[in-house]
Amino acid sequence: MKKFLALTLVILAMPARADDIPAWFAALDRDGNGAIVLDELHNARYQRFARMDTDGDEQLSLRELRNDRTWLSRFTWFDSNKNGRISIDEYEAKGMARFSMLDTNGDGRITLAELRAITKAAKRGKANTAG
Repeated sequence: MKKFLALTLVILAMPARADDIPAWFAALDRDGNGAIVLDELHNARYQRFARMDTDGDEQLSLRELRNDRTWLSRFTWFDSNKNGRISIDEYEAKGMARFSMLDTNGDGRITLAELRAITKAAKRGKANTAG
């Protein structure tokens, strides 16, 4: 959970467009309605997986990920069955779990307001544990 919240903080700190919408959020929100739905997130995640799956076997190996620190740091989290490979099914399951965590009101959409509330809560939690 701490890694997830830290990643959320990093993502929200990324450069924003002029209208205060982070560029990464705008890229995922393909229809520009101010929310990311599961289909939009799934499409982006699948494209990322496919780029890394250089041999096209719908599994990611440590060899395929060797030059990407972000992927390597999360490899064991994604590799649920601990077989040394991340299957597309494992990747999709983690994506669904992450979507559910970010969709705090359960309406099937992730908004900037939800992400900012998560970030604010994480910062409060850090402040409470630091003192």
